[in-house]
Amino acid sequence: MELSRVAVALGPTGQLLLFLSFQTLAAQAADTCPEVKVVGLEGSDKLSILRGCPGLPGAAGPKGEAGANGPKGERGSPGVVGKAGPAGPKGNQGDEREPGQLQSCATGPRTCKELLTRGHFLSGWHTIYLPDCQPLTVLCDMDTDGGGWTVFQRRSDGSVDFYRDWAAYKRGFGSQLGEFWLGNDHIHALTAQGTNELRVDLVDFEGNHQFAKYRSFQVAGEAEKYKLVLGGFLEGNAGDSLSSHRDQFFSTKDQDNDNHSGNCAEQYHGAWWYNACHSSNLNGRYLRGLHTSYANGVNWRSGRGYNYSYQVSEMKVRLT
Repeated sequence: MELSRVAVALGPTGQLLLFLSFQTLAAQAADTCPEVKVVGLEGSDKLSILRGCPGLPGAAGPKGEAGANGPKGERGSPGVVGKAGPAGPKGNQGDEREPGQLQSCATGPRTCKELLTRGHFLSGWHTIYLPDCQPLTVLCDMDTDGGGWTVFQRRSDGSVDFYRDWAAYKRGFGSQLGEFWLGNDHIHALTAQGTNELRVDLVDFEGNHQFAKYRSFQVAGEAEKYKLVLGGFLEGNAGDSLSSHRDQFFSTKDQDNDNHSGNCAEQYHGAWWYNACHSSNLNGRYLRGLHTSYANGVNWRSGRGYNYSYQVSEMKVRLT
């Protein structure tokens, strides 16, 4: 109030000087007080100046509520690998399993006959080991003629095409559930272990059984074109229709190794140890009994002749 009376007594000129004085004082106090503002100068008798220096800080207010969680930050880089912990307790011994391949090769069976001597009396598919330790799954006939036969050829229903090339006969083909050719490489490995006898079993579509048996049988390696090394005919009501193929090379539709001017495999739709051409053709077409075509079925000349194709044919070897 007294400041207002002074301002009135000074008059307009004095008021202006007083205003400038306050501006100077405000500038000098700028480093300790906030800026002094002249809010208004109304009329000729009133000067209003607001806002002085800030007072002492007030007491802290109550703690506010926690804010919402922010978004998940990016995964940091992995830390330094710690030291290894102490060794744990020793575990229990595991269950006993089948021996590994090396052990099986050393002690495993080499032929179906060896399986038979070890007490495997059931016919069926078994694993044997070739001389190079290669495991081979083969069909063992444990019933016919004392058992122990390894079957390498089977025809039974015409489900498998036997008119194939050299590569197919080399590696083998067919199904364990029916017809197959074991493969010339495998037959060579099997018959190179020692002297093997050969048995050929035939069944016609009337259910009649015939067989032929040979003293020895071996198939040479591919370098000798799987040549047939055959011993003498021993016995059998099917007669001998294989001796004429002795020492002949194996022939297929794409590799003609026979003694004929043409390709016997193409002419008689098979693959065999053709001479010029054949007395037997057990890998020929599956023609289901009597047929008018000549010698191109599953034929055994001394059995049912060149115009009859057997229902079942099996070729098998046994180490003597």
